Amino acid sequence: MNLKSKLCIAAITAACMSTVAAAAEPASVTGNARKDTYVNGIVYQYSAEVAGLQKQAYELARIRLDQALANKAEHTKPLAIVSDIDETIMDDTTYQAEMMMKEGSWDSGPWDGYYHAIASEADKPLPGAVEFFNYAQSKGVEVFYITNRDWDTEDLTVAQLKHAGLPYADAAHVQVMDRSGSSNKDSRRANVTKDYDVVMYLGDNIGDFTSAFGREMGALKRTELAMDPRYKNNWGVAWIVLPNATYGDWMGAVWYKRNTTDEEKSRYTRDLLNHWKYSNKDWDVWYKGYVKD
Repeated sequence: MNLKSKLCIAAITAACMSTVAAAAEPASVTGNARKDTYVNGIVYQYSAEVAGLQKQAYELARIRLDQALANKAEHTKPLAIVSDIDETIMDDTTYQAEMMMKEGSWDSGPWDGYYHAIASEADKPLPGAVEFFNYAQSKGVEVFYITNRDWDTEDLTVAQLKHAGLPYADAAHVQVMDRSGSSNKDSRRANVTKDYDVVMYLGDNIGDFTSAFGREMGALKRTELAMDPRYKNNWGVAWIVLPNATYGDWMGAVWYKRNTTDEEKSRYTRDLLNHWKYSNKDWDVWYKGYVKD
């Protein structure tokens, strides 16, 4: 074989390898690696399964409320419910989906245009939400909405709740963040509990129930704490959790340090995944009869 033939074959081989490599490369949905990490969460939020979980949460909430009302004599103050809004009552997934398909980066922010989006008809109540809160009102239970929307969105939030058909849609029952921008809801919850016995909290993030699960604890310790005797009996009783696979403190707990770069976020995520890989001591096989080489 002469040199010309060898060079021709080498060129063809290189082209084929390049084509195979290109075909093997996973396709990006958004064209941005960080944004792609949100895609499955958004798809999940759009699913029939999540719609079922949302309705299921409100069915359970009604059962628990009826149980609390049956023991109303035990309370010395008027009864109340405290609820988050976004992804607990109203669906903001449409905004995130739109951000995924826009040019540029997005990593749980910036939230430019967010309040325009929630003022649109696309931001709908979750299944069962409106019915449940109106049921609570019919039973004489007041509803307070504590949200981490910006301090200057009170009017918009009241108007949105009213537009959606929710009860107690007024400034007396809505608490947004103050000018400091703190997401900690403890003081706002205390504003309610000083005058009311809160029989139920609803939210999609642990911060909607307590500030004890700080991001700085890291993902694994937060998960362990969820089953601590101090908290484990609250789930499904006084605490009703709605599914949100797109954003929340659970994500921030993976890379809780400030000003974390994209590369560091990826590394911290890999570290968390490596905790559960087969080399982990927890993967020691107990059923020895099914071990294959």
